[in-house]
Amino acid sequence: MTEQEALLVLNAVPDLGAIRIRRLLGFFNSALGVLRASLEELQGCGILAFQTAENIFYFSKDKFLQDEYNLMQRKGVVVLTCADQKYPVSFKELEDAPAVLYVKGDTEALSQMSVAIVGSRAASFYGCRSAKIFAGAFVRSGLIVVSGLARGIDTAAHQGSLEAGGKTIAVIGCGFNYMYPKENLLLMETIAQQGAVVSEFAFATPPLKQNFPWRNRIISALSRATVVIEAGRKSGALITVDYAIAQNKDVFVIPSNIDNETAMGSNQLIQEGARMALHPDDVLSAIKPGFVPLSCDDRQPLLSLTDEQLKVYPHIKNQPVHLDQLVRQSGLNISSLMNITLSLVLKRVIRQLPGQYYVRNEHA
Repeated sequence: MTEQEALLVLNAVPDLGAIRIRRLLGFFNSALGVLRASLEELQGCGILAFQTAENIFYFSKDKFLQDEYNLMQRKGVVVLTCADQKYPVSFKELEDAPAVLYVKGDTEALSQMSVAIVGSRAASFYGCRSAKIFAGAFVRSGLIVVSGLARGIDTAAHQGSLEAGGKTIAVIGCGFNYMYPKENLLLMETIAQQGAVVSEFAFATPPLKQNFPWRNRIISALSRATVVIEAGRKSGALITVDYAIAQNKDVFVIPSNIDNETAMGSNQLIQEGARMALHPDDVLSAIKPGFVPLSCDDRQPLLSLTDEQLKVYPHIKNQPVHLDQLVRQSGLNISSLMNITLSLVLKRVIRQLPGQYYVRNEHA
């Protein structure tokens, strides 16, 4: 058995976990040393509970490795352990760094400059649109977008990255024998082709509730900064923020409506002093060396619009468009549409022309 194989085994032992694996490696000098230890030595090391020591000693090592290697070959998954040269440098000093990473896709992507986008599963149109805009801007600037493949903001961030022709990394909270959520299976396969899907869990690990907050430390560890979009008061995205702060990473928050329940947690982060991002340049200028941000006059008005306004604004271009055409394109009734266009005029992002035509303002 090799050191890498021994790490695979330890990573799959029930109730062990990354922190205790790291401590065991220090005590026994290697993963092989841990597996070669007697039950009495494991129980006497002062790191393990009695049951956990038994879990290690009696673990079905050979069968497990045979099953894992078969699944790796069948599913196109490779493994990086903390003993491998390609293991991400950003994990090296983390006390809770994963001992093993199962990767489907480009392993090199894990060591490239990345930024995380996280937020609510019950995201609004505004939140998903913001995630796509920011993700697209990040990948066009040469960064990789990291998120968790969950519904809502995560899905939008991955989609925005792929639509812009960039790479994205999805960190999942289960083994590759499972897909959660199931509707993102096709998205996961596309991400694996244009980036990477990552898990620290053995193939047979189901999507248990406790795994998802734990995987958030990997999302932040892979990233130079974390951008939060619409996080509720108890959102898992706030756990990612806690990890990012502990890892000395930058945290940015995109503001949302103050009456939006799914954004109470992220808005509160701003109130508590988090850095506010009104444009992707606000993030890029802070984390990317040599980046020159656009002047405020050159920026597109990305974030000052409500969900209702965002149903209309994309249909108004630099060439005049008639009110009747906007009704057809937006699907809104004429009364609602006129109220929305009036609000956009008052915001000065569009102008009304004679004959019920509308056009974007010069800098909109």
